[in-house]
Amino acid sequence: MSSSPHAGGPSRTTRAGARPVLLVSSCGGHFTELELIADRRGIHRDERHWVVPRTPQTETALAGERVTWVRRVESRQLGSAARNLATAIALHHRLQPRLVISAGAAQAVPHLVAAALHRTPVEYDESVARVDGPSLTGRIASHLPSTSLVAPVEGWGRRWHHEPDLFSAFTVSEGPRSKVTSALLSLGTEHFAFARAVQMMMLHLPQDAVTWQVGNTDVLGDGAQLNRWLPPDVLATVMATTSVVVVHGGAGSILTALGCGRVPVVLARSAALGEHVDDHQVRMCESLAARGLIVLVRPDETLRWGHLERAASLRADYRWTLPTGQPRVAS
Repeated sequence: MSSSPHAGGPSRTTRAGARPVLLVSSCGGHFTELELIADRRGIHRDERHWVVPRTPQTETALAGERVTWVRRVESRQLGSAARNLATAIALHHRLQPRLVISAGAAQAVPHLVAAALHRTPVEYDESVARVDGPSLTGRIASHLPSTSLVAPVEGWGRRWHHEPDLFSAFTVSEGPRSKVTSALLSLGTEHFAFARAVQMMMLHLPQDAVTWQVGNTDVLGDGAQLNRWLPPDVLATVMATTSVVVVHGGAGSILTALGCGRVPVVLARSAALGEHVDDHQVRMCESLAARGLIVLVRPDETLRWGHLERAASLRADYRWTLPTGQPRVAS
């Protein structure tokens, strides 16, 4: 059952009458990360109350769970986020969560503030995409009381606690070599267009040999707009069965591919080319390439057939050995 953020519908009681854990996220990669974090923390599904935008991804993943659907806020749209503050405060007052957990994005800002106003403990897990330092949302979170800050890398200062990132759950090994006859191109939910990625794919494979998920990229193939979205279950099936998976440099897309056993070719977005707000994708992907978890195509490179063949010969394995302790809350 879900409730509307505007109708203020009743929330279901958690097991043993416990106050819920509020999981606040945007869609796309931040949502994928927060799903894994909730599992990592051992938070039972009956304890969870999600606060997310309604998309095919979130609707499918959260079927049967408690959800408050909220208006979507894009990257760095803090003005839009601020307009959601009154709704966030009312929701926190009604639900009285015992803990709020977020993996970042502007979508979370009003709920971090609402938690501070209600003196609710917060765990803020910075996105694995941020290897150079905290995001703008992370910097805001660091100034709020009763907030535990978790960093994907070391050296961010005394308030930030480092844990192995979510990518550490995967290992990569050589698999059987197979001919590349088909591919998936998935460009995530980012609102910036990424036509360069589509153009590079079309140089290597016929259009009908590629399963397209071009998201917010307006691009024609054979006179028609290429497919924008795939249902999550279809996307997972294609990832597991196609010859090679090619994705943009979003953490969620990469984690999803690895979770399907595939080492993806990753096309990192460039801020200079108008494909993102900054180059955090490039830096994260360079780190993942050094760890052998992806086959990287940097913005100053072009996709080559060798990239596709290399990725097709690798497999990813999931080995969940990360810490599973309860969230720590700063005093």
